[in-house]
Amino acid sequence: MKLAAIVAYAKDNIDKATVGLTLVHAALESGHAVRVALASEGVRLAVKGYADDMNNGAPFKPVKELLEEALRKGAEINVCTPCMKKRNLDEKDIISGVRFIAGPELIAILKDSDKSLQL
Repeated sequence: MKLAAIVAYAKDNIDKATVGLTLVHAALESGHAVRVALASEGVRLAVKGYADDMNNGAPFKPVKELLEEALRKGAEINVCTPCMKKRNLDEKDIISGVRFIAGPELIAILKDSDKSLQL
């Protein structure tokens, strides 16, 4: 199954950011193809060093670890460029291994997916 996950939170709601990436991790562990879109405040999760101190506590893994594992296990991580621009972020500020997308690409991800979730 192809899953699209939109994560729209960062330090403004660590619980939602953590749960979103935890579900991405669970889907990958179950053998699903996962495409993640980081939107709104969620784009900050891809900023170098930003998620280093994001830990929601047991039983959850730290956000940085969840994001790194998602990339390592083959998830496609997409970062919304208009959301970045609104927050004065530049592509050089973002971790490696991600794709930069805008609205049309996000719609294509959702269209190509069997299921989607948004947090």
